[in-house]
Amino acid sequence: MSDSNVSNWVVNSGAGTLTNGAIVISYEEDKKCSNGIVLKKVVSHPEGEWTLDTLPQIEADTGLIPTAIGSSFVAFNMTLISYSLPKSIRRIGAAAFFLCKKIKNVPNFPAELEEIGAAAFYYNESANGALVIPAEVKVIEKETFFWCANIKSIAFAEGSKLESIEERAFKRCTGARTGAVDFSVCQNLKRIDAQAFMNVEPERVVFGDAYNKRKAEEYLEADKKTGYPRASTDWLAGAFGIGVHWTTWSTDLNGEKNSFDEAVEKFDIPRFVSQLKEAGAEYIIFTSSWAEQHPPAPCPALDKIISGRTTKRNLLLEIAKALDSEGIRTILYYNHGCNTEDPEWMKAVGYTDNRLEDFGRNITSIVRDLSLSCGKYVSGWWFDSSTSVSKAGSACTSIVKLGDYKYPFDEISLAAKAGNKDAIVSINSQGGSFVYSPCQEYFSGEELVFFPLCGRTNAQGMQMHIWLTMDNKYWVHQGKEFASLRFSDEELSRFLVRHRNDGCAVTLNVDVDRTGLLNPTSIEQLARIKKK
Repeated sequence: MSDSNVSNWVVNSGAGTLTNGAIVISYEEDKKCSNGIVLKKVVSHPEGEWTLDTLPQIEADTGLIPTAIGSSFVAFNMTLISYSLPKSIRRIGAAAFFLCKKIKNVPNFPAELEEIGAAAFYYNESANGALVIPAEVKVIEKETFFWCANIKSIAFAEGSKLESIEERAFKRCTGARTGAVDFSVCQNLKRIDAQAFMNVEPERVVFGDAYNKRKAEEYLEADKKTGYPRASTDWLAGAFGIGVHWTTWSTDLNGEKNSFDEAVEKFDIPRFVSQLKEAGAEYIIFTSSWAEQHPPAPCPALDKIISGRTTKRNLLLEIAKALDSEGIRTILYYNHGCNTEDPEWMKAVGYTDNRLEDFGRNITSIVRDLSLSCGKYVSGWWFDSSTSVSKAGSACTSIVKLGDYKYPFDEISLAAKAGNKDAIVSINSQGGSFVYSPCQEYFSGEELVFFPLCGRTNAQGMQMHIWLTMDNKYWVHQGKEFASLRFSDEELSRFLVRHRNDGCAVTLNVDVDRTGLLNPTSIEQLARIKKK
């Protein structure tokens, strides 16, 4: 390693530089801070690995007071291995230490630091230690600590004035797995972007009463505009449920499919309910449609669009009634069916026939009919495939040009409550936590196996919920044999306890065949865990 601490700092005021051995830094007057200077850019440095540990000596050596680090100060430097910030620094510019992959220390932020620019410490992947955000910092900008993979913990100083954490601010800080990320000291916190903590897996996340109250107030304000009758999620907090994907694609244990109408007629409800009771389920998420638009129930609105897609038997209502008598609640899964698998339906409903406004109205009418037909026996809804109807949030997967079209999320959520105003709604954000509409009460949580504990609510102020597969990772039973278990008893038990004790609801998707038989091996595992 080159010796970069060989002398005192020397000022060349004419050139506007500071020199310490082979290190040369340009500087200028800090117009935002009297008597201060901005350390603009590292002009040159020693060959090989080097350090910037002598920055705090600048004031004593030169009488100049560094109050800011400039944008791209030492960006893209692959040989800098450590640095130390002067206590006088109040601002750090965007991309200041961008892509400095060999830096080993986390920043020693001065207590009075006020600003940290976007991507300031982007991809400092070797920085190892505890990160503490000073109290005066109000915003963590976009990608500030993106991919700082060896940060061990993230904390906020007492008296924090933090107001906002922006997109991907801490994304891929995968080393922060011990202890809690505690926002309760951030009394002014108003916003945490949906992707701010993607791929971060701390043991626990605490948002604090002030933040939760602020998010609740935001939803109440939204409800005044939409007329949404927000329902209580008390019954879902810390609950355990089973999800099933019983669809037109499901096969029996011979690997065969009879007609869907026949499958609906022969569905063994008593056996189904008995298995759910044995597993200790407090609720179920049951598919009203998936891939192909073909609900196992009557639906006049759907019949007007296309014939032969509904059934005489209202299996959804019968299952919900049977479960209700056993104290088990029903949540209906609904998919609009426009994801390439059902082209006939996609044209008929208006999705691929250049009738998007009709499409939205049609889906709203179908949901309303299904809700009215099941009434009080349905306690909630889980809406899928948002990415194929909206350009907002996660990457859009629509196969048609959406243009300025706005899918009627709000209206559909309201339609879902037509039969029961106390039903709760979730709109799937495809693994992220983007909010497509304020008209929902709980987080979708698809396949978030290692999602951190968030207390009862998540960063968007919704009831926390996780839905993952415990056997068939492809969700729908196709073939002969049931899928194998994904987790040992110990792993699954630890997962359930860890999340449910903090108020998070957990749904485990269980493989189910065309007759309605749930995977016996999965049910036996859940029964064993229940007894512990």
